[in-house]
Amino acid sequence: MDEVAKKIAALGLPGIILVLTMAATGLTGAAAITAALAFLGGPAGMLGGIAVLGLTGLITDALAKVGLEDLLTEVYCHRRQSEPHGKLLEEIDTLSLFDGDLKERLKITIIDGCGCGTVVTPDTTGDTQEVIAILERVPGITRAHHRDFKSSSPIIRLRDGSTVRTWKNPLGVDHVFVADRNDRMVYGGFVGWVHSPGLDSAITRIRIYFT
Repeated sequence: MDEVAKKIAALGLPGIILVLTMAATGLTGAAAITAALAFLGGPAGMLGGIAVLGLTGLITDALAKVGLEDLLTEVYCHRRQSEPHGKLLEEIDTLSLFDGDLKERLKITIIDGCGCGTVVTPDTTGDTQEVIAILERVPGITRAHHRDFKSSSPIIRLRDGSTVRTWKNPLGVDHVFVADRNDRMVYGGFVGWVHSPGLDSAITRIRIYFT
């Protein structure tokens, strides 16, 4: 989903409107682009081109796999890295979203990076970044949602004061999170059953070298 989110993020607000239009109407392809342009009231060039036409198929797949909120969260995770946060917060206020709380959750993503795979804060030390790099190399690791962070429990306190936290969801899928010394999530990921031994090995390595 990361590559799809990057492509949507590159379009800016028109990309967000395209996603919302497709989620609300079920339209795809040229029909979705036409509907999004009607909403934007802008020229065809805003969402023109074969590349965007092909992107609608990827958006359809992403919406089916992860849903609207997770897709928008991923897009804003990319945009917050290169666009003024104030501008993005104002943009979110203008959006027509179906869930009344979704705007607030997206704003938290902009402000704190909640929901983003890796969030560097002033309290993110070199050790923490090395630990995140180890976890990122685990085969099958996929970004976890910040809403699951509160369900996790600390299992390792790193020498810099950060913590590694884990959680197994009702389906038995292993999640791992890293929190900075102020207990703010800076990383989250999960693996399928087949890759759980690899995650266990990474956690063992972290316990040996970073505590």
